[in-house]
Amino acid sequence: MEHSWMLWLLIPAFFMFAGGRSCYPSGRRRHRSSSRSSEEVARLKAELAASQDQINALKSRLEAVETIVTDEEAELRWEFHKLQKG
Repeated sequence: MEHSWMLWLLIPAFFMFAGGRSCYPSGRRRHRSSSRSSEEVARLKAELAASQDQINALKSRLEAVETIVTDEEAELRWEFHKLQKG
């Protein structure tokens, strides 16, 4: 009976390990988790594609704004030089 304290340590450990098991066979559980993983990967790929489209749209808008600013800058420089000479 002097080792009975070890039994009290093993009982909670048994319930922790036994509680982690599922009623389903391991193959079915793996299939479900891989199915969830595939769905998650597909969802993330769709989000990535949507984000990439948004980035490309923003790049196009930025290029358009840069063109407008460059054109206005050139026009303002021309007017400034015209006023300096006049």
